[in-house]
Amino acid sequence: MNAIQDFRGKVVLIKYGGAAMEDPATRQQVCAEVASLHTQGVKVVVVHGGGKEISRMMERVGLQPHFIDGLRVTDPGAMEITEMVLSGAINSDLSSGITRSGAPSVGLSGRDAKLIQAIPLRGKKGEDMGQTGEVAKINPSSILALLSQNLVPVISPIGEDDDGKPMNLNADYAAGALAGALNAEACIFLTDVAGVKKDGTVIPRLSKEEIKTLISTGTISGGMIPKVECATRAIDAGCARSLICAAARENIIRDALIGIANSGTVITR
Repeated sequence: MNAIQDFRGKVVLIKYGGAAMEDPATRQQVCAEVASLHTQGVKVVVVHGGGKEISRMMERVGLQPHFIDGLRVTDPGAMEITEMVLSGAINSDLSSGITRSGAPSVGLSGRDAKLIQAIPLRGKKGEDMGQTGEVAKINPSSILALLSQNLVPVISPIGEDDDGKPMNLNADYAAGALAGALNAEACIFLTDVAGVKKDGTVIPRLSKEEIKTLISTGTISGGMIPKVECATRAIDAGCARSLICAAARENIIRDALIGIANSGTVITR
């Protein structure tokens, strides 16, 4: 078992989003734990999502969200709302919450300083997904500069293409790519479930080969598939290990990092 002191000076990337962002108490708890890790010398980077908030705002202004195989189709109107919600409201709120919890935090978009360069994503059958994109290249210099100044970067998953057009990115994939580019010690996916389950029980540890088998048999399905795919991508790109765990559990980030039992699923090489 590790101790938090073992992570002093090392990068830990936390992806926070989905249903786990909906509860204000959980959000406050996550902000407090990020701040606690920061004060103990861990170099924390946060990547957030916000799909539910985007859909709610679109409906509020009379736009209908459109999905293909679970992926949002981002037309120009949807892109405007997406960037406003992610890089504006959610990013500012999380940055403020972490700062008020005791760790100075700076919000930025994947568009800032060419942090995330993206290309258009096509649907499984070649469908045009509009300004929905996928990560093409990571330039981590802005994050490294903030970490060197003892700040916590909070990143919204908006990239841009070579022409400067904004692209809406899946936050899980953005997190995995960033964790790899930063050679993070760990990439932690905070979700609304306790980890990857089989027959109702959380699997404590998985390898890439075991994940492939569980997907093929249908044990891993739905929204858990992109999480395990992104977890393995992070490892392939240079991250030491990935973890999937429940955001609502108190001290879950610390417990998962140091290897406390029943703290989610660890994915390794």
